[in-house]
Amino acid sequence: MRDLSLILSGGNALGAYQAGAYAVLHERGYRPAWISGASVGAVNAAIIAGNPPDRRVAQLRRFWEEASHRAADWSSPPFGVARRFHTQLSALQSRLFGSPGVFRLRFPGAFSALPGMPDDASLYDLGPLRARLEGVIDFAFLATSPTRLTVTAVDLETGGEVRFDTRRDRLRPEHLIASCGFLPDFPPVEVDGRLLCDGGMSANLPLSAVMEEVMEEAGGDRLCIAVDLFSRFSPRPRTVAQAAERQLSLLLANQTRKTIDTLQELYALRQRLRALEGKAGPGATTLLHLSHRPAPHEMPLKSFDYSGSTLAERWKAGESDMAAALDRLAAHRPPGDGLSVLEVHGVEERDERPSPECPFAKRPSSARNEAA
Repeated sequence: MRDLSLILSGGNALGAYQAGAYAVLHERGYRPAWISGASVGAVNAAIIAGNPPDRRVAQLRRFWEEASHRAADWSSPPFGVARRFHTQLSALQSRLFGSPGVFRLRFPGAFSALPGMPDDASLYDLGPLRARLEGVIDFAFLATSPTRLTVTAVDLETGGEVRFDTRRDRLRPEHLIASCGFLPDFPPVEVDGRLLCDGGMSANLPLSAVMEEVMEEAGGDRLCIAVDLFSRFSPRPRTVAQAAERQLSLLLANQTRKTIDTLQELYALRQRLRALEGKAGPGATTLLHLSHRPAPHEMPLKSFDYSGSTLAERWKAGESDMAAALDRLAAHRPPGDGLSVLEVHGVEERDERPSPECPFAKRPSSARNEAA
């Protein structure tokens, strides 16, 4: 393939899955020339593009280890029903008290709904995330990085999608924080006179940011790999919490499905127009769409579960799913010019026990103090 583009969706704490998926891409020699991301996908993308290749996986690992809510891992990870209770307790803990490595409670926040309290637009503050970003991203390197980065957000007042691109913009931490402003959990951010919120409000998996430009180029084979943190497929919900989670997954995953359908139609139309004009076809573009399927025990409030054991499990899942996806890609034969889509859905049933070599697996307190 001549060019590789990587597209990363939003999903809060689910982003550890993307980090594990990228680790396998890096290990197998895949080096993206262009990365597009929204929300936590923009954060992972900026860590990758904002570091030299030999530091990327280490910095991703550092970010997600520092993001982990270790207070929730007060005992060895349980299994079965106990494991479900553990993950729900961890997510609830983040909801009630924040997650120190990423966000904290905001005042008045939820109390703004009470009579006599001042108004507020969000529940949490992303100040801790800003500090993490400045520690794992070299923004000076990012400005001249050979890896192009596109970050998407949404103008809160107009509803229009806003794209920041290192080819024309000098990205700062506030661009990434703005892309993470999922209302009403996290606040919008003013950047260059515009009040911006989460890119997922427009396209949680920002495919168009890359594919529209790729479609205009003629000749050559291209590979686009999209790592989506929400899947169209899921077991039937059995509780109100699971139904609420499924609602969000369907809204975001079906948004992506419609975008892919539209892109395929546009590619076919572009192909016909080029043929009528006697021009060369646009070449073959393969879109490998890998979507994360969470384990059953982490369904309710899964995107707020920052426990170290769960993040380790997600990293491991990203590694194994991406390895399987690349194996399928190796056997894939695109049918000539146009857009060929290879859908790969992550494995739902997994061993719940984190492997001892996996990052963020529970370590003795002395080891944690040394790492700090």
